[in-house]
Amino acid sequence: MLAFALAWRALSMAHVIPPDGSRLRLRLYPRPNIDKLRRRRAAPTSLALFDTPPDDSNDSAAERLAARVVNFCLMNRNNSIILDRFPELGLRDWWLTSDCLFQTVWNLKIGRRADHAILNYEIFYFSEDPSWDAENEVIHNAKKLFEDLPVKVQVRNQARVHLWFPEKFGIGYPPLTTAGEGILRFPASSQMVGIKRTGNDFIDIYAPFGLGDLWEMVVRPNRALPLSDQYEEKTTNWHSRWPTLNVYSWSGRRK
Repeated sequence: MLAFALAWRALSMAHVIPPDGSRLRLRLYPRPNIDKLRRRRAAPTSLALFDTPPDDSNDSAAERLAARVVNFCLMNRNNSIILDRFPELGLRDWWLTSDCLFQTVWNLKIGRRADHAILNYEIFYFSEDPSWDAENEVIHNAKKLFEDLPVKVQVRNQARVHLWFPEKFGIGYPPLTTAGEGILRFPASSQMVGIKRTGNDFIDIYAPFGLGDLWEMVVRPNRALPLSDQYEEKTTNWHSRWPTLNVYSWSGRRK
């Protein structure tokens, strides 16, 4: 019976079709257990302050939405190339994340070119070697890998963030244990998504608090870290570029 259930789960898995015409099976990473995250020594105690978007816990509905989001993201040629090539660096724990994903979706939803005015293409990866030399080698290799792209690809080892974040932002930052934990600490709900290619057959999407906000062009604060100034600055900029956004202030009021 269990084998049948697993087989049915595999058969019912959503698919996406990248620009090369291949058919990839989509794996949607589920909502994390926030209580469990709060108990981890590496996680901030303020994780309970996430402004959680409406629940999309129905698996089939969540997978269908994830497939739409991923297909939109792949319409941005830069995203597609980055996802295809980055596995060549041999890093297992990584995600393409933030602006290049949600801004691609927003552009297409209002009729713009997929890559219109997107400045940031970020890759979070995790390596247990927290040295600058090791990260710099990955950055150098990624620069060579994407030197033909007309965009800047920023690559950061999440194992090192706690070493420089306090000096840059003036607040503490816990040591992380995965690349996904970095995504959990973005100040805005729309940023909290990651996509990666896994092997030849799969594309994975990490959406710890669902994709409803991203798809509906809603921006809410994530108070995992006290980044109210950064949140207000970012959302003011985004609202000027995508006037149809529904933006909530750091205090939770709709702007």
